[in-house]
Amino acid sequence: MRVGIDIEGIVQGVGFRPTVYRYAEGNNLTGFTLNTAKGVHIQVQGESDRIESFINQLQTNPPVASKIDSFIIKQVDDARFEKGFTIRHSEFIGLTKSAGISPDLATCPDCLVEIFNSKNRRFGYPFTNCTNCGPRFTIVRDRPYDRKFTSMNSFPLCPDCSTEFTDPKDRRFHAQPNACTSCGPELKLILSDKREFKEDNLIFQTTEQLKKGKVVAIKGLGGFNFACDPHNIPALEHLRNVKNRPDKAFALMMKDINEIRKYCDLSIWEEEALLSPSAPIVLLRKLNNLLDRVSPDNNYLGIMLPYTPLHHLLMSEIPLLIMTSANKRDEPLAISDEELQSFMDDKIIDCYLTHNREIIHRCDDSIVHFLGNQQMFIRRSRGFVPAALSVKNHSEKTVLSLGANQKNTFALSTGNSIFLSQYIGDLTDFRNYKYQSEQIEDFSRLLNIDPQEIRCDSHPAYENYREEALHIYHHHAHMLSVMAEYDLNGSNVLGVICDGTGYGTDKAVWGFEFLNIPPNNNRFKRLAHLDYFPLPGGEKAMREIDRIAIALVQNEERLPFPSERIKEIKTLINENINTPQTSSLGRLFDGIAALTGITELAEYEARGAIMLQREAELQFDETAERYLVQLIQEDALIKIAYENLIENILMDMENSKELSLIAWKFHKWVAESIIEVLKLLHFEKVVLSGGCFQNLLILKMVTALLEENHYDYYINTLVPPNDGGIALGQAYY
Repeated sequence: MRVGIDIEGIVQGVGFRPTVYRYAEGNNLTGFTLNTAKGVHIQVQGESDRIESFINQLQTNPPVASKIDSFIIKQVDDARFEKGFTIRHSEFIGLTKSAGISPDLATCPDCLVEIFNSKNRRFGYPFTNCTNCGPRFTIVRDRPYDRKFTSMNSFPLCPDCSTEFTDPKDRRFHAQPNACTSCGPELKLILSDKREFKEDNLIFQTTEQLKKGKVVAIKGLGGFNFACDPHNIPALEHLRNVKNRPDKAFALMMKDINEIRKYCDLSIWEEEALLSPSAPIVLLRKLNNLLDRVSPDNNYLGIMLPYTPLHHLLMSEIPLLIMTSANKRDEPLAISDEELQSFMDDKIIDCYLTHNREIIHRCDDSIVHFLGNQQMFIRRSRGFVPAALSVKNHSEKTVLSLGANQKNTFALSTGNSIFLSQYIGDLTDFRNYKYQSEQIEDFSRLLNIDPQEIRCDSHPAYENYREEALHIYHHHAHMLSVMAEYDLNGSNVLGVICDGTGYGTDKAVWGFEFLNIPPNNNRFKRLAHLDYFPLPGGEKAMREIDRIAIALVQNEERLPFPSERIKEIKTLINENINTPQTSSLGRLFDGIAALTGITELAEYEARGAIMLQREAELQFDETAERYLVQLIQEDALIKIAYENLIENILMDMENSKELSLIAWKFHKWVAESIIEVLKLLHFEKVVLSGGCFQNLLILKMVTALLEENHYDYYINTLVPPNDGGIALGQAYY
């Protein structure tokens, strides 16, 4: 018996063919396997039960880093005589390439053992990898994933590495970044006086700099990181100054799980994510205040484990480091020595540890957090991109979806596959816009997708807006992003979108919306929203959030701000000077954060909401008196009134109620507002999306009430609920 098998997905560069070889040999089968333009082709010949066993092994235990999208088995009539099973050269000439590209993978346990084994030839080598780990997307120039199409093409294999590379039984068989000290990339340390070190003790030299309180840039997979000792206050404050981040949290790298447990609560699911090949930053609840200055505004720390051999070597000498993107505020991530030298000249860093393996694609660290056992994205990038998202019944039209202005990602889609880009950033900075344009060109070429249609956000002032494109409203796209994940196109669903800013059909700033998309229909209908309130100063109110508090309170005498400031803002409102109307929940959070004295200035996006959540999480009093929800029926629209909420908050403040209790009651009011609206609208299926659902307290409260009231609900799990998921919704339209 002889069968042919064609497998598509991420099946190249992940040890798929060696796995096929081992399973075929183990089942005493003859035949061959090879890479094709679309994936992997296999032909096996032998007894039918042996072939069945082989197929079962391949389907149930493929390589860890692989992702099978299609597995097609066909009978082959021409049995032939073969001495054994072989791995043949790839066949691509003249064919359209569609095989998936693997994301970058964290160092595997086998390679980790080698770099710390003094008897191994890769002892201490910071670029050790195999088919189960190492750089992938960030070093790829073109497909197929062969060494000549990567930045490893500059490093010819030495005899030892070549032997591994060509041995099907070796785990480095066709590991394209394979290298060692004899033939691979090299480290160098550049000090502030531009002295260059290329010595064996560079790891020690670098950690000594860090222990002395220096800020060091370190080259990772997708770019450089700024690193410093989080316990060294002068170094930390210097980093805050140069990044213009006086209070925003920094990410941390810790050497192992035991170190993390000293500072954070850690569930089995969070631990699993930290140890996974994607190795994202995971937001973890603080156990104590030992690192409060690293993350002063909230109750969480963003922590990752070492994910490259270089990181592991550094962290063996030092237990924890701040590890934040090497860029100035809102700029693209630095990937070249030239960029790092400019940081050194500007005295942003004291030295940098670099190497001569070129980074082709910038790729920031991914960020996730957990609702119980469910992983949710805050940023989807390294470790996940460019793996395709599979969507059923999608259009055959090839589409470029440009996403949103903030937290931008774009998407290219063809057939049932939607490819989301890595995190690009905020497009108001022209360098990020240029970076996005470059990546669109690269992705189109890499993925062999020539878009027939372009889709963008409906906001005409967005940098991504194109007159000729299909315009999709912001919150419509948020809702569609969840529907895409769960294939809800044929369902009558209600979308609850809790967000900061989105352009509405009436040109107002939307952000607390209840939308319905009927089955198999692209159009949406707005059924309910937060009642409008003024946004004095427009975008300026998103930073100076005391403006919103002043807009929410009618009686000026009850406002806790200087009279001149109140008069200035009230004049803008009364004379309607640059004062759009908004129904945004994010802006309501901001206003209440300012009103209650938490902060009057949002130095970064959503700071007020984050600090309000921090306070609310200190208080869990289900017996506390609620802020009652008031709904207004106006024609066919339901509005959530906010005036009574503001009045009750002011009364609690005047009665000296605890800030944490006020914050908790406000969060509860938001959750109960959603349920009260749902009771009037009579939908069984509900999707939740929008940046406010990054707030785990809100999400826990809302989902608990949905379960209590027997609703089927759906949340974003494959993309962020924030604007990083907008491109998926646009692509699914």
